[in-house]
Amino acid sequence: MQIRWMLIITMICAAILAVGYRLTQVEAETAAAAEPVSVVERAINAQATTIEEVQARDIRPLTDQNITFTDELFGYRISYPAGWYKTELSSNVIVFQSTDGATRVRVEVAGVLPNDGLTAFVDRSLTSDIVFTRQSLTIHGLAAERVLLYTDGTGSQVTNFYINADSMVYVISGFGEQKLVEAVARSFNAPQVVALR
Repeated sequence: MQIRWMLIITMICAAILAVGYRLTQVEAETAAAAEPVSVVERAINAQATTIEEVQARDIRPLTDQNITFTDELFGYRISYPAGWYKTELSSNVIVFQSTDGATRVRVEVAGVLPNDGLTAFVDRSLTSDIVFTRQSLTIHGLAAERVLLYTDGTGSQVTNFYINADSMVYVISGFGEQKLVEAVARSFNAPQVVALR
């Protein structure tokens, strides 16, 4: 009789240990699967700059030690730091980049504003990237949307500005030092910057 009880107790203990081991493995697998996402999300959240944070920093268009670029074909003006490189990729795409390549701002004339408006254009432009914030704003009186997202393309946070100017859509996207990206984008057609030339 004692052997029988010992056998039953041993089987129960073995079953408990097996179930406990399996549960720890499931937890470990779940944690391992979730870890890359949570690490990425933590890193991106640490970088993410909300519109309120940008306003709190009082970011203004660049006015010191800058160059104002005027696009003769489309008529827009934008300022960028004097030490940066400017590359014209095509008649409608210009890239401004810091010397170390860490900060990059791309300006694209995306085309005529569609009949359904800027918000619908932005909706169609967003892909499977992770969108953190999206705000409507104005840049020097021009209707705009600012979208902060994480993209696999650069493996980092990207800030996109979609601007409606004279029924054309301009897309300014940048990554790197957020303050500089914001300042370059917000200098778009800035009259006070042009006056400094």
